[in-house]
Amino acid sequence: MRVDPDKRRKDIAQVTIDLVAREGLAAATFRRIAAEGGWSTASITNYFVDKQDLLVWTFQLLSEEGERRFEEAMAASAKDPVPALLTMVPWCPANVRRWKAYLAFWDAAVRDPELASLLANSTSVGMDLLDRLVRRSWPDASDTQPAVELLNATVQGIALQILVDQKQWSEVKIRNILLESHNGIVGRFAAP
Repeated sequence: MRVDPDKRRKDIAQVTIDLVAREGLAAATFRRIAAEGGWSTASITNYFVDKQDLLVWTFQLLSEEGERRFEEAMAASAKDPVPALLTMVPWCPANVRRWKAYLAFWDAAVRDPELASLLANSTSVGMDLLDRLVRRSWPDASDTQPAVELLNATVQGIALQILVDQKQWSEVKIRNILLESHNGIVGRFAAP
């Protein structure tokens, strides 16, 4: 049976994300990924030249998943900003996994210019998504950048706090703080 190369690359990346989320980037060796995915090491080298190639592709997939989830949540809730903002914080197991993997990549990006560039691009896309969310509540805005930057910083700060102390952050608390943050920031900058 012929293997769909794109699907196999995505499957390998998903196993890599799981491993990185659990144990960090150092654990993401071809041997470990192959063992966890039930593949041979050679089958991974068939799709990725080296670990850097795999990590770059995996980070791009992780970012695209986050963007897609934000877009879907925003489309599904025309008036409420919270569902879209929830995609950006670790409030559920899927988001905890994503955030742990993101943090491992962010740590590596401090020392790796290629990953730093990918992270900067991903952050820029995230800021554009937040801009669209802010403009939905503040359609006549000429300059939303200060509000978007503050909302981004707030969401990331909340996310980090949730990750290190999940017991203090119920879903209700997270939803309320995201809504208050969004409305307060937009209200502050939208006020004449």
